[in-house]
Amino acid sequence: MPSAGAVCPPLITPIRRQVYGQATNHIDTTTLIEITCETPSTKIYFTADGTKPNPFQRKVGGKEITHRYTDPFTLKEGKRTIKAIAVTRDGVKESDVFTKAFVVDDIGKINSSPIPFTSSSSDVDTSELYDSDGLDYTDSTLKSNKSAGSNKAKTKKNKPTPKTLRSRSRSKSPSRKTPKEAWASGGVADRLSTGAFGENPPPIPDGPFNPTNYSGTQINVWGGTTPNMLQGVPGTVNLGQPGICNPYTTQYGYLTENMLQSCNPDTRHVTVGDLRSMLKSQQKPAIAPAPAPAPEPERVEVPVYKDPPLNPISPGGGDIKGNLSHIYAHLLDYANNHKEFRLPVSEPKMGKILEAKFTDQPDCYEVNIVLAKPGIPRGSVRKPPVEKKKPKPVKKEEKKEEPKPKPKPKKPPTPEVKSDPFFAMETENLNQQGTVKAYANFNAEQDAEVLRGAMKGLGTDEETIINVVCYRSNPQRQQIVSAYKTMFGKDLIEDIKGETSGHFCDTIKALLMAPAEYDAYQLRKSMKGLGTDEDVLIEILCTRSNAQLKEDIRVYKEKFNRDLEKDIVSDTSGHFKRLLVSLVQANRSDSQDVDRNKAKQDAKELYQAGEQKWGTDESKFNTILVTRSYPQLRATFEEYKNISKKDIEEALKSEMSGDILRGMLTVVRCVKHKFNHFARQLQKTMKGIGTDDDTLVRVVVSRCEIDMVQIKEEFEKLTGQTLQQYIADDISGDYRDAILSLVNGGDPPDMSSKSGKGFVEAVKNKTEEELDEDVKLESEPVQEDPTLVPAENFNAETDAEVLRKAMKGFGTDEAAIIKVCGYRSNEQMLEIVKSFKTMFGKDLIAELKSETSGGFKKLLAGLCMAPADFDAMNLHNAIKGLGTDEQVLIEIICSRSNQQLIDIKAAYKTNHGKELEADVAGDTSGHFKRILISCLQANRPEGQEFDRNKARQDAQALYEAGEKKWGTDESRFNVILASRSFPQLRATFQEYAKIANKDIDDTIQSEMSGDLKKSMLTIIRCIRNKAANFASELHKSMKGLGTDDDTLCRVVVSRAGVDMVQIKDEFQKMYKQTLGMFCADDLSGDYKTLVLALIREENAGKKK
Repeated sequence: MPSAGAVCPPLITPIRRQVYGQATNHIDTTTLIEITCETPSTKIYFTADGTKPNPFQRKVGGKEITHRYTDPFTLKEGKRTIKAIAVTRDGVKESDVFTKAFVVDDIGKINSSPIPFTSSSSDVDTSELYDSDGLDYTDSTLKSNKSAGSNKAKTKKNKPTPKTLRSRSRSKSPSRKTPKEAWASGGVADRLSTGAFGENPPPIPDGPFNPTNYSGTQINVWGGTTPNMLQGVPGTVNLGQPGICNPYTTQYGYLTENMLQSCNPDTRHVTVGDLRSMLKSQQKPAIAPAPAPAPEPERVEVPVYKDPPLNPISPGGGDIKGNLSHIYAHLLDYANNHKEFRLPVSEPKMGKILEAKFTDQPDCYEVNIVLAKPGIPRGSVRKPPVEKKKPKPVKKEEKKEEPKPKPKPKKPPTPEVKSDPFFAMETENLNQQGTVKAYANFNAEQDAEVLRGAMKGLGTDEETIINVVCYRSNPQRQQIVSAYKTMFGKDLIEDIKGETSGHFCDTIKALLMAPAEYDAYQLRKSMKGLGTDEDVLIEILCTRSNAQLKEDIRVYKEKFNRDLEKDIVSDTSGHFKRLLVSLVQANRSDSQDVDRNKAKQDAKELYQAGEQKWGTDESKFNTILVTRSYPQLRATFEEYKNISKKDIEEALKSEMSGDILRGMLTVVRCVKHKFNHFARQLQKTMKGIGTDDDTLVRVVVSRCEIDMVQIKEEFEKLTGQTLQQYIADDISGDYRDAILSLVNGGDPPDMSSKSGKGFVEAVKNKTEEELDEDVKLESEPVQEDPTLVPAENFNAETDAEVLRKAMKGFGTDEAAIIKVCGYRSNEQMLEIVKSFKTMFGKDLIAELKSETSGGFKKLLAGLCMAPADFDAMNLHNAIKGLGTDEQVLIEIICSRSNQQLIDIKAAYKTNHGKELEADVAGDTSGHFKRILISCLQANRPEGQEFDRNKARQDAQALYEAGEKKWGTDESRFNVILASRSFPQLRATFQEYAKIANKDIDDTIQSEMSGDLKKSMLTIIRCIRNKAANFASELHKSMKGLGTDDDTLCRVVVSRAGVDMVQIKDEFQKMYKQTLGMFCADDLSGDYKTLVLALIREENAGKKK
C-alpha cells in the first residue's frame, strides 16, 4: 500500500466572492469547486458521496465512484460531502484524506420561488412589482411563509395582507407591468420615488448600475447593507444578494459588452476613450516604413544517403563491412532487374536474423539467411501436408490418344543435415530425421547457470535438467559441459552423478558425452570385470559405419589407453570373436554400385556354405557379410531367396545359434532395414515382465539425433501402438520423462524459457531492445486451432432426427449420439437444439440428461450450450448451496477476456436472476474476494502498447510489497495484476526478474497461499501461455487415483472449439505423453470415446 501522510493533503476551495453573512460552505449550483495540492507532481482523486476515495479501484459495480480531478467542477443541489486525496504519480505515496461539506442551493429556485418580505411604509405603491398574495408585514423582520402563517391570527387586524415577490421572468399576469431591465434609463425611479426610508429618501440613480470610471467597472448602487445593519432597520429591501429578498435577477457586478451595446445612446456618457478614438479617426494614416529584409536562414547540410557502389568484386581481405555492402548493393540491383524476386520480398514485414550461413561451394559462394516472422515463434507452426489435387476428368472428344510423356525420374529426398559429424558418418545417406534438434536460442553459459541452480542446495530440480539437457543437440551439450567447468570449476557429469540416481542418471550422463565417447564407454563397460555383455558389442559393432567404428576405436584408445581389438579377442571366442574382429577392421566397401553377377555368385556360395552342406561354414558368411557394401548385400539377399526359396534370416536361424547368430542377424537386419531393426530392439527391451533399461537408454540416446522419427513409424507398424505409449506404460518418474523427451523431440516447453530460473537468466543476458522485442513478439495474436470444427454438409433437422431416434424407445444408442455431438461446432449444436425443440417439442438437453449419466452426461449438456451460458452455469453451481468450489471461480474468472466476462455476467443475470458480482462477494472473503471482484470489472486494457518506465515502477512496487517487506502487501499485487494489460505485465515480469533475481511465479508461491495464490498464478500463467495453463489443469484432473470429471469436462468443452490443438502440444511437451494417451488410460466407456472424439485422438490406446 502507499505510505499515507507523505504528501500534503489537498485543499478544497469554492471559486466565488465572499458574501457577507453567509457561510463559506453555502454555495449554489453555479459555483465552481477547485482542489489543489502543495506537493508537486501529484494526482488528485475525490468522491462526492462521502466515501473514501480509492485511486486503485475507481469503479464499483460498473459505476465510477472515485473521480480523478482535472478541472474545477460544480455540484448538484443538496448537502454534498467532498473527500479528496493526493497520490504521487508512481502510486507509492499518498496524502491524508481531506473532507469538506457544502450546502448547495439551486440558483434557478432562488430566483423563481416566492419570497416574503415586510415593509413599514404604506405610502409606496409597489403593486406593479409584487403580487398581492403570500406577503407578511411584520416588525421589520424577514420571515418565511411558515413563520408568517403561524402569526396570522395575531396580526390579522393590525397588519395588511402579505404580498409575495415573484420573478419577472415567470410572471404571467397581464395586468401587471414588467419591471425595466437593470440597465434601463428610467421607469423604476419614478415608481419608487419615495424609497424605503420615508419622506426623505436618498436620490435614486438612473437604474441600479452606473458607470463610475473609464475602465467599464459597474457598481451596484443598490447594494445591501452590512450584515450588522440589516437586522432592525424598518423597511429594508436588499437587492443583489443571494438568499435575501430581491425582486430582480441577481447581478454579479460587471457589465458585459452586450449590455453596453444595449444602453440608450442618448443618455450614454461620452468617455475620454471615445474622444481619443474620434480624434484618431480624423487624422491621416501614417505611411508605414518598409520592413527590413529578413535575414537568410543558415544552411544546414543534411547528409544524403547513397546506395553502396555496384562493384564487380568485393574488397575481401577481412573487410566485413565492405563485403556486406557489396552483397547489399548487388541484392538491390538483382531486385530491380528481377520482378519475381522484388515483389515477394518487398511485401512482408520481417523480424531479426535468426540464422545466417555462408558456404564456400566449388563454383560459387552460397549465403543463406533466415529471418524471424513477427508474432510467430520459429517452429511453433506445423506445415500442413500438401494435398495433391486430383485433376478433373476431361471428356474425350477424339478417339486418338496422345502419346503419354515419359515420367520424369523422381529426385531422391534430400537427407537432413546432422548436427554432429559423427551422426553424418552413417553407412548410407538415407532420408532420416532425428527428433532432437539444435535449439535456436541456445546460450551455453545461460544453460550452465540454470543447471547449476537446479542442483544447488537441498534437493534437485529434475524437470529443469530435462528441459535443458534433453532439448539440446549433442554439440550444444558439449559446449554446456565446457562452459560449466569454466564457470564453476566442476565437472558437470560428476555433479549429475552426485545429484541424481538410477536410470535417470544414466540417461543424462549418456547425453552429456560425445557420441564416440559414449560408444567407447559402453564397449569398455561391457568387457570390464567378470563376464561380457555380448549384446552391447553386437549392437555397437554391427550397426556402425566404417568411419564411426574408426572414431570409436580412436576414442577408446584415448580414454582408456587400451586397444579395442585386443580387449575383444580376450573377452570373446570362436566364430563370434572372428565376426567382431572383422568388423573392427572397418574395411567394408562403401561403394553404392551393385554387381548383379557378383551378387548371384555370393548367394550361391552362401547357399553352399549353409543349407546345401552338412554343417555350416561360418567363415564364408563372415567374409561376405562383413566385406560387401550394403547395396551389394541387398542384391545378394534377393538372389539367395531365388536360389533357396528361403529368406536369408530364416537360413541363418536354421544354420546358427547363440551370439554368432545374433551378430549376423543384426548385420542382415541393418542391411535390409535399419529402422525396423532398432524398432525391434526397443520392443524387445519393454516386452514381457521387466524392462531392459540399459538397452533402452542406449538405443534412444544413440538414435534420437539420427533416425528416431523413422524408428517410431516402424515401431507403430510393428506393434500397433506408439513408442511413446509403450514407454509411458513400462517406465515411470523422471526417467520416463527424460526418455519421452528424447523420443518426442521438438522445442522445449515454453514455461522453461518464459518462467523460472531459465527466464531470470535469459532476462539478465538481454539488452533492453531485445526485451522489448520479446514483449512485442509474445503480445502478437496467438494462433488458436480448435479440434471441434464445423462439419461439412451440415443439416440441423437431420441431426435432430438422428438424436431423437438414438434416445427413443428402450435403451440409448450412445454411438449415434457421439457421432453427432462429438463432431459438430458449437454454433451447429445450438442450431440442432433449436431444431429439436421445434420438431419434437422437447428440450434436447433435458432429454440427453435423462438418457445418459456421469461424465458422459456432463459433456453432452455442455456441448449443447453457448459458451457464456456454460460458464455461467458452472459458476452458479460452484456458488450455490453450502460451500464454494473456489477452483471453478479461479479457472473461469481469471482466464477469460473482458468481453467474455461481460457476456458471462449478462448470461448469469438472465439465467439465474442474480448479479454474479454480488454472489461472488457473498461467497468469498479477504484478498481472494478482491482479486475476483477486480477481474469481474472487465476493465483490463487490451492494447498492445507498453511503457518500460512504468514496468520498472510496478516491478519495484511488487518487490517492495513482497520480497523486500516483512509480510506481504497483497493489495499492491492485486492492483497491478488486475489492472495492467498483458504486454505491460510481460514487461513488468522482465523488470521484476532483474530487480529481485527471482521470477514473479516463484515470488507468488513463496509470498501467497491458498486460493489467492492459485488465482494470481492462474493470471500470470494465462498471460505467459494460456494453452499450457489449461494443459496443466487437464493433467491435474487425471493425475493419481480417480478423475476430477467436472474439471475435465469443463476444460474440454470450453477449449475444444478454441485452442485444443495448442493445448495438446503443450501437454505433450510438459508431460511427455499425448493427451489422448492420458485420457485413454484414465477414462472408460462412452465417456472416454466422446472425450477422445472431441480432442481428435480417437485411436489413442487402441491396438491395431
